[in-house]
Parts: sequence; structure tokens; C-alpha cells
Amino acid sequence: MRDVDVVVVGAGISGLTAARRLVEAGRSVVVFEANDRVGGRTMNVDVTDGVMTEGGGQWVGPGQDAALALIDELGLETFNTYTQGKSIYLRKGKRTMYDGVVPPLSPLTLLDYAQLQMRLERMAKSVPADAPWDAKRATQWDSTTFGHWIDRNARTAEARWLMSAAFSMVVCQDPRAVSLLAMLHLFRTSGGVEGPLNVEGGAQEARVVGGTVRIASTLAEQLPAGAVILDSPVEEIDQSDAGNVVVRSRHATVRCRQVIVAMSPGDAQRIHFTPDLPPLRTKLQQVGGGGSMNKLFMVYDRPFWRDDGLNGQALSDLMMTPFVSDNSPPDGSIGILVTFMLQSTAHTTLTWTDEVLTSQDARREALTKDLATLFGPRAAEPTQYLEKLWTNEPWISGCVNMLAPGSRSQFRDALTQPVGNVHWAGTEASIDDHPGYMDGAVRAGERAACAAAAACH
Repeated sequence: MRDVDVVVVGAGISGLTAARRLVEAGRSVVVFEANDRVGGRTMNVDVTDGVMTEGGGQWVGPGQDAALALIDELGLETFNTYTQGKSIYLRKGKRTMYDGVVPPLSPLTLLDYAQLQMRLERMAKSVPADAPWDAKRATQWDSTTFGHWIDRNARTAEARWLMSAAFSMVVCQDPRAVSLLAMLHLFRTSGGVEGPLNVEGGAQEARVVGGTVRIASTLAEQLPAGAVILDSPVEEIDQSDAGNVVVRSRHATVRCRQVIVAMSPGDAQRIHFTPDLPPLRTKLQQVGGGGSMNKLFMVYDRPFWRDDGLNGQALSDLMMTPFVSDNSPPDGSIGILVTFMLQSTAHTTLTWTDEVLTSQDARREALTKDLATLFGPRAAEPTQYLEKLWTNEPWISGCVNMLAPGSRSQFRDALTQPVGNVHWAGTEASIDDHPGYMDGAVRAGERAACAAAAACH
């Protein structure tokens, strides 16, 4: 049986960041990964020779200091999302082009959206960043969903639709499935209401040259030889021997002093813990599923929309294109448009057919049609269609888990509270800064590494 100081479970950005910091602190480490690759919820999708696009998390922006510092530390570079030109807004068949970040809304709708934003900002300021469950109205806010709050407080149909649609893209799930308290906490820790939505100066400002999976792959490459064991899902974490922990995976068993589980709460449920976890942590993992977002890409021989003075961004009520962005490589050598397929869409006018949900050819045909509606006939002549369906991942249960109503106040600090010698990482475990983002993943990994290293004394 191999002996190390710390075992890390999960080779995503959070787990590998933790492993790096532990090695820097002089601790020996093994990282178990269930998948046959590193990166977790980041990965590349090959387009053509030398060109890729990001199949998972891809953007970083101002305020995400931990992620940006790590990118710089690893010698990686970023480039700005393409924003030169006009964006497209299409609703109920009316297509308009606009500059800036605000779609062309009627004065009444604009005022309505502004009052929603103002109220959310005011509420968010009262949520403690490091303990959202201690907010004065935590129980009340956690007992309802963000979507239902929008429905009750929006005074125009368009403002209601716009805010629901926009934030379904941010949280990768229907706002009616997300706790209002969880959303207020997101605003409190991620630059307000506009921070998660904005491109320039916001969360979608920049991408990593070569894809964000290079963060994880570079971290893994720089760890000691043999530290990362792929295709080896952890089956049991046994703390029954005082002072030691035995971690049993499919292909190896390791004895250690501390463990860091760098997984979403829902995925951590796959592991058997001896002795049992505390009831709050167990229940958290049982309700900790992720969002159902998938990414679809249409590839063209060049980014033709730029010739028309467009930046490739679009917001619409079309089935396949609720949000579109230019995902072309830095040199613009080919054109790539990315859109997001959210299977739970009760808050919008979108209606998925069984054919689109089950057939790749149907998705390509439907996406081609919608992109042609937005960008003109040249969008109907792609060279390639690609997709990454996160709902089909064998070891990752969807995207970011924003927590269902009642969870944030009920489970309190169970996301981060160590259980014996087991510490928790993953982006969901970043309570006070950018939870759900790669920045949160880095912060959670560093926090867990610090605690585990200290406990090894």
C-alpha cells in the first residue's frame, strides 16, 4: 500500500491547484481522477489541426484574481473575447442590432429591468459573503426560487423574459430551480448583477490561449511523476483508523493523513465514507445535482459576421440560440459560433422537441436554421458542427450546482466544513468569492490545501 501525506480526489482545476500548493508546502500527494483526462468541467473540443474550442468552462474576467494569478503563474496567456461591432437582439420575430451591453428595450421595459436590478443589488448587499445563511432574511429568500422572484416582481413580460433567460445562461439551469438566496450570494461575491453578464469588464471578458483546460493540464504536468492517477474513481474513504485515512480507488489503494475531495457535492455522493458523513453533509450531497447545460458549436471557414460589423454575440428567443458568442481562435483564422442548450426551459418560450433532444443531426439542422435567422444566409453554410453534451458525462453530473431552494440556509457551512481528516474543494466550496467560476475552484483548492498541509504537522 502506498503512503502519502494527502490524497486529492478529482483532477479538475480545484483539485490540481490544491495538489500544487501541497507540493510547494513539502507534502507528498496523490491525485485520483475517475475520468481518463484531467480538467474536470473544462475540456477542449478539437476543431481542426491546431485549432480547438472550449467544451466546458472558458471565460475569466476582472475580479477573478485567483484564477488570473494562477494563469500567469503557469505561463499561460489570455486573449479578449471578440466584441468589436454590434450585437443582435431578437424577440418575437423582431431582429435589431445594438451597441454596448443593453439590448434595445422600450422605455417601460428598460425601467422595469432597472428596478429589478436595483432591488437585487440592494438585497445582495445584505448577504454576508462568507456566511450567506446569516442574512437577516436568509430563510425567507432561501425558501423561494430566483425565477419565482422574477415572476412576482417584474412588471413587463419582456423584462421578465430577459432576466430569466440571461441568468439561465449564467447558472446553467432554469432560475426556477435555483434558490433566491444562492443568487443573491452570487451577486454579492461576483461583481453584482452585471458582473456575471458583462463581456468587457465582466465574467466573459477573456479566454485562455489554447483553451482553459490548459490550466489543469499544465498543473498536472508540473506535479511529481506518478502523482496523478487517471481512470481510477475513488470508491471508499475510510477514516476508521485514527490518524490515518485509507483511500480505495478502482485501481489503487493509498494510505494518507489528509484527504481533499475536489468534486461537486452531487458527485461526491458516489464515494462511500467510513464512518458515515454527518447528516447535513450527506443530505447536501443527495440534493447536489448540477445544471443541464450543453454547448453547441458551428464552424465556418472564416468569421464572416465581422465583415457585416457584427461581433458574433446574440440574445434571442429562438430554440437553439438563447445566447450566442464568437468563439473563434485569437487570429480569426476560422469562424466559430457557440451557443448553449439548456434542457430545462420553463421560464422561456423555448420548447425542445424529442428529436432535437435525441438526435445530433436534428440539433445541427435546427441550429443552422436559427443562426441563419440571426446572422443571414452565410450562417447556413457551416463547414462543421460540434457539440459537448455535459448531460452525457459518466463522472460529472452536469454543470455548476447553485443549490436548490432551502439548501443554502439548511446546510449552512457543510460545503466547506471538514469532516475529520477530509476537506472539501471544488468551485461550489468557494463560499466568499466567485462560487461556480474557475476562480472559485482555484480559491477552494488553495483553501483546502492550506488546511490539509497544516493538519499534516
